[in-house]
Amino acid sequence: MTEAVERKNDTSALWMGWIGIVAGVISFFAFPLILGAIAIILGIITACSKAKALGWWSIVIGVAGILVHWFVTGTLF
Repeated sequence: MTEAVERKNDTSALWMGWIGIVAGVISFFAFPLILGAIAIILGIITACSKAKALGWWSIVIGVAGILVHWFVTGTLF
């Protein structure tokens, strides 16, 4: 019973999802590979928890940040 209450009140997945989205958005402007990778990793962790939609958005935004940088500069580094 206490585990169910703890899981219901656990907001760490939500925080990781939002941090992943923020990292993904910032990756459009600075350090796209590093912040995009962080967004993807945090998105995967979040997608495996109760906040699945937030995790998938984090993954998509992180990948988009990396791809936009790749297409604009022509190189990944």
